[in-house]
Amino acid sequence: MVFIMGCVVRLVPELFAFPYPIGYDVINYYIPVTTNFADHWTQISSQFPLYVSFLHLTQIATGLTPHTTVVIFATVTFGFFSVSVCLIARKVLKVDSKNAFFVTAFVIFQIAVLRTTWDLHRDVFALTMMLFVFALIYRESEKNEPKNLGWKFILTIILCVLTVSTARIVGSLFIVSLIIYSCIFKTKPVILCTILALSFFTMELSINHNITSNIVHDAISKTDHGSSLRSNFYNPKNLLYLFLVVDGLLVPTGVIGFVKLKNGILLKIPLLITAAASFSWTVFPLNHSLVSDRWIILLGIILSIFSAYGIYQLVLSIKIRPHRLSNLASTILPFSVLGIFIMMGILYEILPNAREPFMLWYGVARSYTDHFVPPSMQYNSLELSDNNKIISAISWINKNTQPNSIIIGEKHWRGFMELYLHDHRTFRFSDDLPALTSGLIKHPVGPVYLIQYSDTRDNKSNIYSNELFSINKIR
Repeated sequence: MVFIMGCVVRLVPELFAFPYPIGYDVINYYIPVTTNFADHWTQISSQFPLYVSFLHLTQIATGLTPHTTVVIFATVTFGFFSVSVCLIARKVLKVDSKNAFFVTAFVIFQIAVLRTTWDLHRDVFALTMMLFVFALIYRESEKNEPKNLGWKFILTIILCVLTVSTARIVGSLFIVSLIIYSCIFKTKPVILCTILALSFFTMELSINHNITSNIVHDAISKTDHGSSLRSNFYNPKNLLYLFLVVDGLLVPTGVIGFVKLKNGILLKIPLLITAAASFSWTVFPLNHSLVSDRWIILLGIILSIFSAYGIYQLVLSIKIRPHRLSNLASTILPFSVLGIFIMMGILYEILPNAREPFMLWYGVARSYTDHFVPPSMQYNSLELSDNNKIISAISWINKNTQPNSIIIGEKHWRGFMELYLHDHRTFRFSDDLPALTSGLIKHPVGPVYLIQYSDTRDNKSNIYSNELFSINKIR
């Protein structure tokens, strides 16, 4: 039930978006890379290639389109993520099946979780593996010396390797958590898992190129009509609003869950790590390489587990009170809270723009958080309603420009260009389009065309325009 629920939740926004993909990295990374895997290997090999390698192998084995492969893989991964949360509820929180289902449903509808599964597919995969590992090693870590390691240990080792080989930030969180936990519970399985995971993670980093730049590249989220997250958006005010929007509602019951959870050190460690990293901007307010925005999102995912457990503890405290309304209140409270979050989650999944702040809690601070969190899941590098316009413009280019032409434009359209541009036409992009254009004029390499938003077009050189895009011939 939990697996199916997770798959359905993840599939809903895809069905509403059909036939267009959702997710910035989906249109600009996952689908193009799956389509032209060999051409992208240099880029792939320097950015933790395991997940996209799985996509590539799946696409070859099934013969599905790259878009369908990416969607199916993301959907199944989210189903397993839901199962991992349920196992954590059963093994670590030690709640019964009914309340484990409540915890899972509460977590998977959180904006932090939905934002992550929107386009950070590798992170969801790594988080899933991490939670499975926590569920497996938790019971053993309470014993001084287990009798044997067995098949569970072998499975745990495999999951550890998958975790640290998939996503850099989640892998870092996993490694630090295991190191701290192994210092507290010095049992053989935990120590061995820590050593092996650390070894693989170090090896993965050592074969990656430009590690620091990749961290920043992977961490920066891009939304808001194709504008990237620049340093001027990375400031304490915006990050504080992001924390309040993503994590604020979870803090009160999250604190209760943290205090009430006994012997839950394994889960408390990553919570405290992500909380500390989320507020690194208080010490280094303008250093966006610390990616506090990503840590705030991760905090929201882990905090939601504690928040659900806090609600569970509140219900228990109400039940023990000798009052006729106690049973009624203990029933209404969890269903009411869960219903509110489910409603907000579904609206976030399906609303085209999510502009209605009176309907969505996070809509109130949208002008501050759009650069970190997409306005809704019905979005990639453009609003989905605008996808047909850029495809139409590219189709015009294919029919009306010379083969081997150079097309220049914003980098956020590179995925569309790679997928739809034909006949050896080349797309070049830059944060400084005037400088790129000037350079191509001074050093002619063939016909050059500029695609841009119609409201910035030059009427003298304009040769095509639709409602959103215009194309100018530069030379």
